Amino acid sequence: MSAVETEFTGTVHFFVLKRGSKEPKGPFSDEDLVIMMNEGELSISDFVFYEGLGEWKPIGEVFEVDEQISHFVDDGQDTEKVALAFREVSNVVENTESVYYIAVQARAGLLSKTKQCVIITEKHVFIMHERRVGFELEAYLWKDVTNTLMRDDGKGLGTYSILLGTEKRLDVINLPLKQVQRLFQLSQEMKLDNPS
Repeated sequence: MSAVETEFTGTVHFFVLKRGSKEPKGPFSDEDLVIMMNEGELSISDFVFYEGLGEWKPIGEVFEVDEQISHFVDDGQDTEKVALAFREVSNVVENTESVYYIAVQARAGLLSKTKQCVIITEKHVFIMHERRVGFELEAYLWKDVTNTLMRDDGKGLGTYSILLGTEKRLDVINLPLKQVQRLFQLSQEMKLDNPS
């Protein structure tokens, strides 16, 4: 398709180059790219090119996903994990529910090789676990959370805990302390907005 046709039809054709690959694939529509990202076929660190871009750039620099997640990585979060968590939660929440914060473990626990994420929205707190096949989200309504706790574990790491009733406590360990503090602060605000 020529530049003139692209200009008149509004259709943009995207070509992608996966990291480590030598052959680009395409052309794809923007809808195709979203589907491939949602299905894990593409990562925000893979490259994209379209006429007018000038050079190959990481998908995360070109598309809205970077703008949506960029304000969640102020506290040193792993950008790739934040993008995955944002995508997973966005698939299950209502359009009116906004993601406020995403925290990512600095390192996995002793029994796990994958990192957990804690995601806060105005209605829920989510804990995301990476599994061999996809991801698992635990969702808890703020009205069901009786309390939240934070603990400084030293060496810049901490633990964020949520209490459900009087019996159940969930701990996410090995979070950077700055992220634990932000989670705790937001949790207090959410509890005020969503009383039991």
